[in-house]
Amino acid sequence: MTGAASSVWGYNSELERTMFVGEPDDQQKFFFDHILALQTLAIEAIRPGRTCDEVDHEVRAYYERHDLMRYWKHHVGHTLGLRYHEGPFLDLGDPTEIKPGMVFTVEPGLYAAGVGGFRHSDTVVVTENGIESLTFYPRDLESLIIPA
Repeated sequence: MTGAASSVWGYNSELERTMFVGEPDDQQKFFFDHILALQTLAIEAIRPGRTCDEVDHEVRAYYERHDLMRYWKHHVGHTLGLRYHEGPFLDLGDPTEIKPGMVFTVEPGLYAAGVGGFRHSDTVVVTENGIESLTFYPRDLESLIIPA
């Protein structure tokens, strides 16, 4: 994984990508495809009026449907502000209502022993109608392969 962060007027952002040096094998592609689907699902689940744990439940259901729970290690995401890790968290047991103006990093991941860690992380701001991405970098597999 690669990561980048930026601070603007004291507020933080986060951007991470799973990248490959050389062509990934089928097992790596399997995990990559799932993290892309998981992050897309999580981003689409964040909207005003929902709670943080509702987003987590929706993402966990994907892990369960695809028998991926053994590769789950942490929350779906968290808010960002003056620190890199702030609450509320997109996690079970966090009943915080999602409201416009909140800024989250969305980072569900898969961590497979002997294969590697797979995670994309993007910073989004909640708007009246959903979310707006604050980080822009390709998420697709082809863009994230570095020729060997």
